[in-house]
Amino acid sequence: MPATVVVTPAEAERRHLKRKDYVPCVDAFIDCRLPGSMPKENYSMIGPGVTQNASQFINLQEPHGFNIGAAGMYPGVTNNLHLHFTSETFIAPTGAYTVRWGVRGDEGELPLETGDIAVMPTWVFRGFSARSDQFGLLMAVLGSDDTGGIIWSPEVLKRARETGLWLSKGNEVIDALQSGTPDDAELLPLMPETEIATLKRWSVAQMRARVVKKGALDFREATLDTAAGHHWKIAPAVGNGLSQHRDHTPPILEPQSFSIEWIQIESGQGSAPFATAEKMVLINLSPALEVVLNEGSDSVVQTLGFEDMISIPAHVQRSFRCPAGAAASEAVMVMAGDHVKYPMFGAALIAAARANDVTLDAGGKLARASLLPPMMFSV
Repeated sequence: MPATVVVTPAEAERRHLKRKDYVPCVDAFIDCRLPGSMPKENYSMIGPGVTQNASQFINLQEPHGFNIGAAGMYPGVTNNLHLHFTSETFIAPTGAYTVRWGVRGDEGELPLETGDIAVMPTWVFRGFSARSDQFGLLMAVLGSDDTGGIIWSPEVLKRARETGLWLSKGNEVIDALQSGTPDDAELLPLMPETEIATLKRWSVAQMRARVVKKGALDFREATLDTAAGHHWKIAPAVGNGLSQHRDHTPPILEPQSFSIEWIQIESGQGSAPFATAEKMVLINLSPALEVVLNEGSDSVVQTLGFEDMISIPAHVQRSFRCPAGAAASEAVMVMAGDHVKYPMFGAALIAAARANDVTLDAGGKLARASLLPPMMFSV
């Protein structure tokens, strides 16, 4: 196993992003004054950030290979039609939403319910509205560190100009009410109808296939430590993640530049310590999840509340556990890259699993050790 990195208590606390510390920006985007879009809240929690306002606060502004943000959605509020050049994947911790698509929002719409994960195609105009009767966060994972900005529907930009907001060629909002109407040379041009006509049209059936329902997820004990007395479950959702179960296939395998898996841990249970070669972000979607960083005397425990996140650097030992007496812990696990990720367990854990006749085959999947040629025991 490669040398591990030790995280100090102060660094562990810095990387634990608490829900109460998420900071909304009410004018992050060009549509913030449009009727039906107020009050509009946008959050940036992880990564370099995705915004058109330089004042947007970012909780942990460092490259992860992806960005994580959220739209704060009051009942009936709409985020208007726009397109992305990299993946935009929605996660609904609470609430209910309607996603619509097409340059005029009339090519189709689908409901998103609590627990849904929806992978939106690139180069497709999309917008979404809240259907709940209470405020909720619709979280979004965006592919790559630099997402390249966004393109707004021409109709949205025209309506925004009527409210005094214009979009510069630098993809920044210009407030004409404060600085006067800008020159055309400063402005990002509207997307021509000839280019809009080249965009792929998506049917409702095609979009529905890109929504992963929590109830349809395949939860299994899927890592080597579960053969050595540790109990937690993984369900793949998007891309290749940590699962070592040979029967696991992610519902969405199309490359997004990141993977998303859902984990479940029963009361008093948890994983063994392991490291990964990639950064990892956990989004807690349960009352409490304990994350233990480092091992032995250096161990640091961070207890995540609902909608808290923690960013774990590469090569840091970590384990997850559900506090004894608590309801089951659940979290979404995000890691960069379209490749398969590997949990790196210690030698003692590997030996304990092998003593129970479980090891990894040449493809990195769980297998009966007694079925494999002796050369496999170098694992």
